[in-house]
Amino acid sequence: MSADNSDEIRAVEQRISSLTTRLAEAKDAVAQWTDANKSLAMSAAQERAKNQGAGRGFLGGLLGPKFRSAMRAGAAASNAAIAREVAQKRARIADGKRESQELVRQAQEELIVAKQQLKSLTAASSARASSKVTRSKAAHDSLALLQKLKEARDAGLLSQEEFEAKRKKLVEEL
Repeated sequence: MSADNSDEIRAVEQRISSLTTRLAEAKDAVAQWTDANKSLAMSAAQERAKNQGAGRGFLGGLLGPKFRSAMRAGAAASNAAIAREVAQKRARIADGKRESQELVRQAQEELIVAKQQLKSLTAASSARASSKVTRSKAAHDSLALLQKLKEARDAGLLSQEEFEAKRKKLVEEL
């Protein structure tokens, strides 16, 4: 593996690590926005439940229908204010959640690209290493064949001209 290629591979691996961290943070943010929405719904329900009992009970019976009516009107106004506040908070939560989801999408896309880049870099590196091994093996095989040709010539199986012709052909292949 060349130094340049290994540096590129390390850089891409660091980018993948960074993107993985960014993706996890963005997913956590989405979960926090979801939890915030649930928490808002729970607190709003609790506030409305407090208003529901307004004007009832011993004091409502003691002070009469006008008191109960005034308490119900106050509870209705309070519930309306709660509804407006919840709507505003839900809008902010929805915006925050959308932004976080967009960050998740972007991080996922960048991560896919980085992983593809790493795959191509490692494949290219492996191909170069394999090519070197193949050339080395071919050279070794050619040398072994040249040795066998020499032995055949020494044994008298090949003439000097035949040996020279085959030797030149092998050397050209190297």
